[in-house]
Amino acid sequence: MEHEEGGGGHDSSERWLVSYADFITLLFALFVLLYALSMQSSDQVNRAWVAMATGVGVRPHRGGSRPELGETARGGDSLSETTRKLLTATRGKLERAIANFANSGVTTKIDSRGLIISLAAARFFASGEADIAPEQLPVLAAVARQIDHQPNYFEIDGFTDPVPIHDGRFRDNWELSTARAATVLRYLIANTAIAPEQFVLAGYGPYRAIADNATEAGRAINRRVEIVVRPRDDQNGN
Repeated sequence: MEHEEGGGGHDSSERWLVSYADFITLLFALFVLLYALSMQSSDQVNRAWVAMATGVGVRPHRGGSRPELGETARGGDSLSETTRKLLTATRGKLERAIANFANSGVTTKIDSRGLIISLAAARFFASGEADIAPEQLPVLAAVARQIDHQPNYFEIDGFTDPVPIHDGRFRDNWELSTARAATVLRYLIANTAIAPEQFVLAGYGPYRAIADNATEAGRAINRRVEIVVRPRDDQNGN
């Protein structure tokens, strides 16, 4: 009986070795993960941080970046310097082209998605319609000339305000936003050398507001079609 107690004490004294071995294994795995992350794109790194945070019980930030970072980490800083210069050059040419039109209805910006060319629906479409207003065709033609022959992928996204549609042509704002985006996409395919497989089409209806829908001015801003020129280093679909 005394021998059994002595044996148990011997096992207990070496139990720290098991914990130490586990710690070394986890530390090695961490360094391997950090090395792997350093070889990936920024989007893949963000997804890996979210997965790792979830695995250890930390609720990731809604922005999709590292848990300790906010939305600011997802801004234009995620673009490489070369990519930003290329998109800025395109934006400059575009701004000069649309400056020839008074109240063109076109605004531009650069963010983590790429170069965003926003077409105000109040200028480009009649209320509840998806056909481009004839007087805006020269403006769209000017936009098309500045993005023609580029190897980028292009997202054509449609957005509306939340006011219900009372028109038999479209059942709801989902259909209207998608139809407007499709009209712009078809125009670009017909009037540029951009290949159809370079385009992505989406309709978001009223669910991606960028202004206050409580005011008419805000609703007018939310009604838009965006042409997103994606960064050239994002051509693999990441």
